[in-house]
Amino acid sequence: MKLTQGISEAPEMSPDARVRVFRRTIGDLEDFEGLQVDAYLILGERYAFLLDTLLCPEDVAQVISLCAPEIDKRQLLCINSHADWDHTWGNGYFSGERSVPILAHDHCRQRMLAKEANQHLRDYQARYPVFRNVTLVPPSLTFSERLTIVDGDLTIELQHAPGHCPDQIVAWLPDISLLLAFDAVEKPLPAIHDTTCAPLMFSTLERLAALNAQHLLCSHGRTTSPALIQENLAYLREIERRCRLLLANRTPSAAELDHTAEIIGYPFTEVVAGLDEEIDDTYYSWAHEQNAQAILRWLMAG
Repeated sequence: MKLTQGISEAPEMSPDARVRVFRRTIGDLEDFEGLQVDAYLILGERYAFLLDTLLCPEDVAQVISLCAPEIDKRQLLCINSHADWDHTWGNGYFSGERSVPILAHDHCRQRMLAKEANQHLRDYQARYPVFRNVTLVPPSLTFSERLTIVDGDLTIELQHAPGHCPDQIVAWLPDISLLLAFDAVEKPLPAIHDTTCAPLMFSTLERLAALNAQHLLCSHGRTTSPALIQENLAYLREIERRCRLLLANRTPSAAELDHTAEIIGYPFTEVVAGLDEEIDDTYYSWAHEQNAQAILRWLMAG
């Protein structure tokens, strides 16, 4: 069912009728043309959980409008997976008379309250009309490691899963063996925030793989395959292997570190060779370079 604002519902992605998938296709931001990001509505017995709020309040309004009959029967709760703009800038919908609890990791709230977040928003509002009504509304309820919500016969375990960024969380639904990985897992490749997050990304992916989920949904990539967790991990392990080979022979200069993928001999073209679908080459080639730099700098510091 096609909606306005570039939003569509993707029922084929969900393994359970209680989990609804909504996709925002970005067609009005030249730097992110074609980017898609998913959000979820989980319908429990007493609660309706909106997991991520996409780009702006108008996005949330469309989802709420489409699901009004189901939501009206339940208490609405919002969950932010992490503080990135394409996951939380719709939070402003939940203000004033529409206020609801917003749950997230402690650091998600800190990120959204930081001066840098306000400056980032102002910069985007100056460039893109879609953000004109965005206000930064931080989470009102936070946790540090794990938060479990039991709603009838459906359990939602919110787990800290740093690596993509320090505040990243995932949602594990053990009753239906579904992992909502958000940006902790991504197709064609994940993105590591910085050097401190490099070892955390490895441990997070190993822990997520140990869940043995039968179904996986992530915010980008249009996939339901749990095998993507191991694929992401294998990709990062290959970067690590090539970084260690380099360091066994020499220490790169500061200037060389700006071109880590090149000096470890792992070009982006090799990473995506054989991929049979279109991707955002500009973003993912940048992400690959960032991953390579983060892992190499982590190994050099150790």
